[in-house]
Amino acid sequence: MKEYIKYQQDKDEFKSMINHIANLCAIPSVSIEGESEDYPFGKEANNALDYALNLAKEFGFNTYKDVQNRYGFAEIGSGDKIIGILAHLDVVPAGDESQWNTSAFVPVITDDAVICRGSLDDKGPSIINLYAMKYILDNNLISSEWKIRIIFGISEETTMKSMKYYLADFGAPYISYTPDGEWPLIYAEKMVYHVNLEFPKIEGVSLDAGDVVNQIPDSVILKYQNKQMTIKGIGGHGSTPEKGDNAVIKAIKMLYNIDSKLREKPLIKFVMDNLSKGNYELNNIFKNYADFSGNLSANLGMVRTYQDKYIMSFDLRVPVTHSVGEVTDTLLNYLEDHFEGDVKMHLVGSKNPKYIDIQSKLVTILMETFNEALNVKEVPLAIGGGTYARLIDSCVAFGSTKYMHLMHGPNEYFTFKEIKESLEIYINALNRLQDYDK
Repeated sequence: MKEYIKYQQDKDEFKSMINHIANLCAIPSVSIEGESEDYPFGKEANNALDYALNLAKEFGFNTYKDVQNRYGFAEIGSGDKIIGILAHLDVVPAGDESQWNTSAFVPVITDDAVICRGSLDDKGPSIINLYAMKYILDNNLISSEWKIRIIFGISEETTMKSMKYYLADFGAPYISYTPDGEWPLIYAEKMVYHVNLEFPKIEGVSLDAGDVVNQIPDSVILKYQNKQMTIKGIGGHGSTPEKGDNAVIKAIKMLYNIDSKLREKPLIKFVMDNLSKGNYELNNIFKNYADFSGNLSANLGMVRTYQDKYIMSFDLRVPVTHSVGEVTDTLLNYLEDHFEGDVKMHLVGSKNPKYIDIQSKLVTILMETFNEALNVKEVPLAIGGGTYARLIDSCVAFGSTKYMHLMHGPNEYFTFKEIKESLEIYINALNRLQDYDK
């Protein structure tokens, strides 16, 4: 394996890199489909794409933007084999702005961190990888066999359609990683299963919360007996519901405690039976749903009140050995047995699980690089988070943080320490992956 490169930017270049992260984070690029024919994922997502591509042009990279504004990429080298870096420039919404010490889309640069929505997920890592590519180019470390291409998707937090359009047009890279996970490396990602449950309306009770299903709702507007209140929780990533404080569950518990007549109502009963004790594995429903990738977890991401019903939206992260059909049948059977048709289920969609052999050459190169960088002996992880890696066989999630749970919560931040470490790791990964041979 090639000798490890020790690299630390000079102060001016580091400052410039941090400013680019902040500038990109200032664009509120929440992916919105169907809003505009010209911009399939929204104008702000397109603005973020333009920013990244323009920076790549400044670095001397070749760039390409889809004529329909669905994706773009930047590349160095001219070889036939492509090392792909699958990044995304869309973000989840701010959530409850009152819980931000700053403001979600007004970046703050402190002495040791960048604070802003997208700093970790995935704009900061995207900029870092552009700088890693710049180092490879500037130091003539790209061989004639290879091309390094960073591909920017702009709907990862929703449907992943943006990256799917790229793959339909250009195919999968020879090998690839996505800098959108957790260090050291993710070899298995659980299935993502999004489902809506429809409950009958309770007279005098209204609940509304959440912006997206893969985010822990940090506040809920509760109306009860003509009184309205806002109940606060703590937001976070939907793949780690135990690391937040779900405001909807708090509201349901309040209703349960203040009015005994509500306790057998399907909405209250379902939440209290399955989510009230700080365990998000839904053990009453999904018995023995566990394997090497971990246990099932459930995030109650959104609730909406309508004239005659509530719709609760759930984000399940399901161990990799279980199927969509199995999850659906298990949930339907539970609802029928316990609610006799009063609760209806609607599958919104799912994303296939991801698994790659931890002995594969791709994993070996990247893991050895990470461990050498930090002088550690860590092993790959299995997580509930969903990344672009699940779209391509020869792809893994590789970095850029140890604090993945911060990604969808308030005060998302990326420390200078991790930024510097990540840049050096990516430089070495891109250099060493050129020795990859299937």
